[in-house]
Order: sequence, then C-alpha cells, then structure tokens
Amino acid sequence: IEIATKAETLGFDSLGGNDHIVPATYVSERWKKPPRYYELFTTFAHIAALTHTIRLNTSVAVLPLRNVVWLAKQAATLDCLSDGRLILGVGVGAYPEEFSTLFPNIPLTRGIITDHSLEALVALLSKPSSYHSEYVKFESLDLYPRPKQNPLPIYVGGNHNSALERSAKWGQGWLPAGLSPQKLEEKINYLSTLTSDHGRSLSDIDIAPQLTLCVAKNTSAAHKKFRESHQYTHLKSLLNSTFKNLPEEEIFNGNLIGTSEEIVEKLQQYIDIGIDHFPATVLAVNDISTFFSDMKIISRDILDSF
Repeated sequence: IEIATKAETLGFDSLGGNDHIVPATYVSERWKKPPRYYELFTTFAHIAALTHTIRLNTSVAVLPLRNVVWLAKQAATLDCLSDGRLILGVGVGAYPEEFSTLFPNIPLTRGIITDHSLEALVALLSKPSSYHSEYVKFESLDLYPRPKQNPLPIYVGGNHNSALERSAKWGQGWLPAGLSPQKLEEKINYLSTLTSDHGRSLSDIDIAPQLTLCVAKNTSAAHKKFRESHQYTHLKSLLNSTFKNLPEEEIFNGNLIGTSEEIVEKLQQYIDIGIDHFPATVLAVNDISTFFSDMKIISRDILDSF
C-alpha cells in the first residue's frame, strides 16, 4: 500500500503486479523463507480503494494457471471498481514447473491453453459467448457488469514470436521484457507484418516494454548494485525461458542500468523507435528503504526529463 500511494504521489503512471501460486525452483533453492505471493487481483482491489489515478497493470496474469471465466469476471469487476484503471496484462508464465505443480495430470500445453484462453477472454469481456475446446469450455455466458473501458486493454506478455502473434490477433498491447532498442526494433518489424496479416495496423498495438531499472551515482556503482540485486538473479533464471538464446550481457543491454543521465539517454533510444509507454519497470533493489529512495530519484531526475 505504501508503494502504491507513494508512486501515485510521485507521478508514476501505473503499478505492475506479478502472478505466482508457488515459488519458482530457483527461489526455493536460493532462499529458505518463501516470498509473499499475494493474489494479484485481490491485492489490486485493495490498492484501488486507496488510490485515485494510478493505473493497475497485471504484468502478467498467467492464463494457463487460471480459469478464464473467473479471470474475466475479476478483471471486469476490478476495472469497474477502479473507475477504469486496469491494464490486463496476460501471458503464458515464465516457469513451467508452476503449471506442472498445479496440474500434474495435464501435459505441458501452456501455449495452447493460453491461445484458447485469450481468444475466449476477448469474447467474454465484450459479448454473450460460448467456447468449446479441449482445455476451455463454457456455454452461453453473458458476464455483467462489463468493464468500464471498452475495450478493456489486454496486453500480451512475452518475447517469443508466439506472444507477438497473440498480440497481433487479440491484444491492444504487447509487453516484451528486457529487450534492447535494437532487438526490440527487429521484433516490431515482425509484429508489423503479423498485424497486417490479421487485418490490423501496428498502430493498434501499444508496444510497452517491461524493463529493469537500476540507478546509482556512477556507472560502475549501478552495475555493481544490479549484479547484487535479487532482480539480476531473477533475470538470469529466465535465460532458459523468456530470454532463451540471448547472451547474458543482453541482460544489461536490454535494461536501464546506470546514472540518471544514462537512463534518460537510453529511454530516448526507445522513444526514437516509437515507444512512449514503459509499464512494469522493475526496480533492482533488495530492501524497501532503497526502493523508496530510488523512486524519488526516478521521479525527480528521470520522469521530469520527459
């Protein structure tokens, strides 16, 4: 709650929230005490009642772990109760073991389930719907209330080409993670082709990268702070999933690591290729006091530069 209210006061546009049921394997192996994975929509409902303008970004709700009808109901309710502040970020999820823990008797078909769930979700949020597939089934559902936003903005997370395909077919936004401006521009060119294939325009998709931000007084201090952060450990764990086939040095190239001035320059590189929305920017800090002090630095030295 303190993070949310401070972020709103300091002029941040949105809050991002992760979606986990159980800790990833690397977390369980590294830390004896499990983290507090509060349920995402319940948490945001509480925050919505205590804030006024800041947007609520589920970055991302993991579709294969959730019943899509209940997800649609939760999303529509939260959008109404927050006065239209929800950004519904959805994705496959980075950790296959989480799916296997919840559904030990179902083959690892997360991509197929995500496709079916996303297609069904778009329908459920807008009209009376039925859907029949192997993994998603419901009949003659007409959910009320509808979301306040029409359409409710659905952003698809992920760097794989399948995530771009989902964005082009069903999304209002795409949430890539940790891509340098050069890598992101290559992906945007491909996304442009996909949107055209689906009778849409690239301008229909808000390209909104998720980036890690680590700020310090000089470059070397920022790199040291980043390497010592839990977030760096997290990003390295994704080299087998989200960042598959990317060299480890791309973790630095695809994020905002440096002085305030260097981060402003890097953000400008993204802006130069047409990006103007940076939700779910993760702060690479290990304690809450540094989190709050870095928020102030970002608000004063980075947000105010734009």
